[in-house]
Amino acid sequence: MPGDERITAVSDSTETMAKESTIQSRKTSVVPEALHKSSGSAVPGTHLFNTPLDPEGTGEWYVAILDHQKYTDTCCEYITKRFQKQHCTCYVPCKQEMHVYANRTKRMVTKYVIPRFIFVTGISENQAYTVVPEWPHVCMFLPDRARARVYGRLALAKVMHRDLLKLQYVIDNIPSADDVTFSPDQLQFDEQIKVVRGDLKGLEGGYYKSDDNDYLVFMLGKLGNIKVRVSIRDCALK
Repeated sequence: MPGDERITAVSDSTETMAKESTIQSRKTSVVPEALHKSSGSAVPGTHLFNTPLDPEGTGEWYVAILDHQKYTDTCCEYITKRFQKQHCTCYVPCKQEMHVYANRTKRMVTKYVIPRFIFVTGISENQAYTVVPEWPHVCMFLPDRARARVYGRLALAKVMHRDLLKLQYVIDNIPSADDVTFSPDQLQFDEQIKVVRGDLKGLEGGYYKSDDNDYLVFMLGKLGNIKVRVSIRDCALK
């Protein structure tokens, strides 16, 4: 019957969509579900110099350090474009926020979570050493003094993609960049916590308390720790 044919067609279509959904969920299970909250849900302009990182991406990132006297929005944009012309991908940990001045005027400003740092991937260590003398805005690439020398020079520090993905998730969903700080020191903590509600739901790390503030702490490779100010009422022990 014609009606039966339509029912069969709808049933086949539904089954196909269910299979595609199952396949997609298997692909995205590599990364914690919370980190799949797109960057687009944050304050417009969060990725001033960036494109959102691939949730399923892998690999390692180097750290370019810019001249502090030239560390401006224009400089960051110039350097990231130069890297992109070299077929590299950059990530600048920053967030755009509305700032209200004393005269009540409002202006969108850029706040940098880790000033002077630009994370770069798609470049070799040997190529990275050639950037420093050619580009006046780049002071150096951060070395890793614990590793062996490469090409007669100190090897470069590396950050894993999953660590940057976690940092991006925090910056995109935190109310203010002032709630995120970078510390090169190794912080000590005894308890592991997980955010169970709120904008940072799903984020995990160590519990650290300082100056009557509660922080969730996680490592950013060997560079140091990222401290995220949280409400302990939104967290639970792991």
